[in-house]
Amino acid sequence: MPRTNIVFLSGTRKVDRLPGEVLELLNDLIDSKAVFIVGDAPGSDRAFQKYLAKQEVDSVTVYFSAPTIRGNIGGWPSQFVDSGLKTKSNAMHSAKDRKMSELCTQAIMIWDGQSAGTLANSIDVSEQDKTCYLYDFLENELMKFEATASLMDYLEPFPKVTSEALRRLKRDRRRQKKAKVKNDENAILLF
Repeated sequence: MPRTNIVFLSGTRKVDRLPGEVLELLNDLIDSKAVFIVGDAPGSDRAFQKYLAKQEVDSVTVYFSAPTIRGNIGGWPSQFVDSGLKTKSNAMHSAKDRKMSELCTQAIMIWDGQSAGTLANSIDVSEQDKTCYLYDFLENELMKFEATASLMDYLEPFPKVTSEALRRLKRDRRRQKKAKVKNDENAILLF
């Protein structure tokens, strides 16, 4: 049986429209019966949601990490990912991103040249040997990265935001590991 193509859609909160090249790619994926996972944030997440709703795509799940979902335009199934944090911060919201990075087979990211969260998602996907399409909104260019090395080469002119993205990714992975240990300890206590 063929493996389901699960596409992680994400991007900066500062961009709320999808470029033509991204729409073409999305249409191809819709036609191929891909499954889409997307966050609940304003900006790119909402733009992806609007387009998928307009195209009447049913195979969408919206992920969120705050106590309440911020947006689900299509009324699709939603999935809460508990960050374990009480404050609404990028750390709280990135828990859902780490989960979507884990679940996806590929990703499409919209980047404004400034969003460390979008870069963290792109790096996370590529480090798992999954294809990451990154649309650079400043250069109006869609790029396909199938290896972390090529993505990091591309990001070389952006040392500050890349460093911040790597810092966030490291923080998120440390939290994930800590949560897993805690869950394992709780499971042991049950026996």
